[in-house]
Amino acid sequence: MNHARHLSLALGAVAAVLIAAACHDAASPQGTITAGILPGHDKGGSQCADFRLTGGGRVDKPEPETGKSPPSSHDFATFGFQARPDAACPFGMAGSGNIEWNEHLGTQFGGGFAFHGTVTMFSTPNDGTETNPQCGRFGGFGRLNPHNGPTEEDVSFEVNHACDVDEPGVGKDHIYMRIGPTADGSIYFRHSLLSGGNIQWHRLTGNN
Repeated sequence: MNHARHLSLALGAVAAVLIAAACHDAASPQGTITAGILPGHDKGGSQCADFRLTGGGRVDKPEPETGKSPPSSHDFATFGFQARPDAACPFGMAGSGNIEWNEHLGTQFGGGFAFHGTVTMFSTPNDGTETNPQCGRFGGFGRLNPHNGPTEEDVSFEVNHACDVDEPGVGKDHIYMRIGPTADGSIYFRHSLLSGGNIQWHRLTGNN
């Protein structure tokens, strides 16, 4: 796969996408980002955070759209995670936790995939959502298991942001997931409002 190739699929049609404006507010950043492939990019750092995040649910259409994709398209992902700063905080942005991400779209990495990641970095975001105090950023490495194809180990991932905007979270909370580069140099991404589930922000205390 060409490293610069961008893919986006909606209702079974293939379309080119560009990374548009970053999140300008907590609820509904502008842009046309959905599941696809894009070149990797690095991000800066921050000090150890004083909160943790948990969440789970489903994401479908590119933010700022809401609602679910038609069942026949399989154009959605489901996920669950818990992430926090490392208890010992040995260095800025050290994190712990895990994430499960399942992409159901059949054209993504060998017929869709399951990804299990271990969190090693946790911080506040730096993509425009840092103005929302209940957004976090975390990343690490994990196992990518395509439905059709060989398993890949030690694949990097980053949740550019996971935001607890309101209760309930459907149509309000949002998440931006990136996985890769994979063996062929590709990077998967999906950026959506939640179509199911919830993201929860928790302040750290002596007990958690």
